[in-house]
Amino acid sequence: MTGRPLDGRDGYPYLRPGAGRWSGWKRQAYRLGTPALAALTVVEPHQGIGVAATAGAVAAWSGRRQMTRRRFRRAYIDPTLTAIRTPLGLETGVTLHVDPGLGNLTPRLATPLSPAELAARQWYGQRIEPVLRWLPDRTQRCAWAVQRWVRPATTKLDVFRRPGTEQIGPHIELTAQTPYLTQEQRALVSSIINSKIPVSDLVESWNQVGAQVKARWTVRKRPPGDVGYDHVIARIDSLAEWEFYIGEAAGGRPYTISLKDDSPHIAVSAGSGAGKSVLAQLIAVQVLRRGGRVIILDRKGSHRWALGVDGVDYCTKPHQMHAALIREAEDADVRNDLALHEADDWDPGERTLVICEELNATIGQLTNYWAEVREKSDPKKSPAVTALAELLFMGRAAKKNVLAIAQMLTARAIGGPEARENFGVRCLARYTVNAWKMLVPEAAMPKSSRTLGRWQVVIGGVATEVQVAYLNTMQARALAKPADGPDSALSSDVPEDRDMLTLRDASDAGVIPWGYEAAKKRLQRNVGAVPAPRGKKGNADLYTRGDLVTWAESGKTSVG
Repeated sequence: MTGRPLDGRDGYPYLRPGAGRWSGWKRQAYRLGTPALAALTVVEPHQGIGVAATAGAVAAWSGRRQMTRRRFRRAYIDPTLTAIRTPLGLETGVTLHVDPGLGNLTPRLATPLSPAELAARQWYGQRIEPVLRWLPDRTQRCAWAVQRWVRPATTKLDVFRRPGTEQIGPHIELTAQTPYLTQEQRALVSSIINSKIPVSDLVESWNQVGAQVKARWTVRKRPPGDVGYDHVIARIDSLAEWEFYIGEAAGGRPYTISLKDDSPHIAVSAGSGAGKSVLAQLIAVQVLRRGGRVIILDRKGSHRWALGVDGVDYCTKPHQMHAALIREAEDADVRNDLALHEADDWDPGERTLVICEELNATIGQLTNYWAEVREKSDPKKSPAVTALAELLFMGRAAKKNVLAIAQMLTARAIGGPEARENFGVRCLARYTVNAWKMLVPEAAMPKSSRTLGRWQVVIGGVATEVQVAYLNTMQARALAKPADGPDSALSSDVPEDRDMLTLRDASDAGVIPWGYEAAKKRLQRNVGAVPAPRGKKGNADLYTRGDLVTWAESGKTSVG
C-alpha cells in the first residue's frame, strides 16, 4: 500500500526511482490502480474499457519517453561517467547531467527512416499539417502584431520588473564529491567531455568552493550579426575621453576599451579582407570627434574616408611617414618632460592616434628610405623606426597612442619583443594557430569565425568575441566632426545604407536609366556629371543616390 519494495529492501525513495526503475509513487499507483481498474471493468464495462484505453495510451507515451532517455543515457552519460570516474578514483562520487536539447545529440540517435516513412511524412506535411497549423499560425501572427503595437508602453514597465533567475539554457553539468581537482585532472575531465559528447564551441567553468567540485559547459553566446551607425552614435558620447567603443559582445553588450586603464597602444592582426581598416577607422573617428589628431601611415590608401578631414595627417610616401614619426616622438618627449613638474592628473593636451597600416611593409619602406637619404655621419638605424619604438614606450602619459596593423605582427616588424609587450589591447580576426600563439599565447584560442567584422579582443589574457561596428564613408566623416553636445550628430545627418548604392543596384532599381554595362562604360569615359565613390561594398564602389540622380539628369541633357 505504501509503494515500498515487497521484500523490504531500503534505498528506494518515494519521489525518485533510487536503485529501481520505478519511484515509490509509481509502484503505489500500479498496485492500487490495477485492482480498482479491474473492479471498474466488471461493474461498468464501457467506462472501464475507456479508462483502460486511456491508461494504456499514457503508459505507452511514458514508456516511449523512458526508452528514449535510457538510450540517451547509454549513448552519452554512462560511457562518459565511466571514463571520468576511473582516472579520478571516484567510483560513486561523480554525477553528470547532459541536456538532451544540447546541440544535435538527440537527432544523432535517430534511426534512418525507410522510404515508406519518408513518403508518409511528406504527404502529412503537404496535406494535413497546413490545415492543422492554419489557426495556430494566424493566432501567433496576431499576438506578434499586438506585441509590436503595445511595445512603446510595455518597454516603460521594464524598470519595475525584478531580475529573474539566470537562464542558463542547455548545458552539461558535472558534480564530483571531492573538495579539489588539480589542473591536470580538470584538463583530463574537459578532454573526456569534449571527446565523448559531440557538441562544439562550449564555454567551460569550474567551481571548487565547498566540499564538492562543480563544472559546467554551456553553449557560447554570440554577438549580434550586424552593428552599425545607430549603435555607435548611441554609445560614444557617453564615454570618457580615453574610452573607445568597439562594437557589441555576446548578448548585445556594448564593448569598450580604455587607453588609460587597459593599454596605451592597440595591436591589430588579421588576414586580408577581415576588416582591419574598419576597426582603425572606428577608433580614429572617436579620437577626432573629441578634438584629437590622427596620423595615418598608409601606403596603399585604405583610409580614403579621411582625405580632407580636419585633424588628419595622411602620410602615403616614405618621407612623409619618416617626418611624422620623428615629429610625434619629439612632441611626446616634450610632454613627458613637462609631466615631471605637473600634478598626476595633468592633461598634456589633445590625444594623437598614430595608425600604422601594414606595419611589416611600412617598417621596410622606412628602412629603405633612410638607406637612400642618410649621410655617412648619420646613424645606420632609421630615426623613424627609433621614433616609433619611443612612442610605444612613452605614449601613455603623453597621450600618444599607436594602432599597429599587420597580418603577422612579428617582433621584428614592431622593433623587438620588448616593444610588442606595450600592446595591452590585441585584436585578432581570421587568425591562424601560429598568429594566435605568437601574439596572445597566454589566452586559450577559440575557433576563428568567418563572419565579417567578428573579432577576438584580448585584454589581460582574456579573449572576448566582438562584432565590430561598421561605418560607411559618409557616416565616418560625419562622426569625425568634433561634438558640440550629445545631440550634435544624429542618424538623420548621414545618408542611410539605402541611400548608398552600387552601380549594379542603381541600375536594377531604376535610379539610372542605363544598364549595368552601359553605366560602367559611361563611368570610364567620364560622360556627364560622373559621381565620386563614397565607400565600398565588397569590391564594388558605393555612390550616394543624389549623385547618381544628378548623373542621370546630366546624361539626358548631353544626349538632348
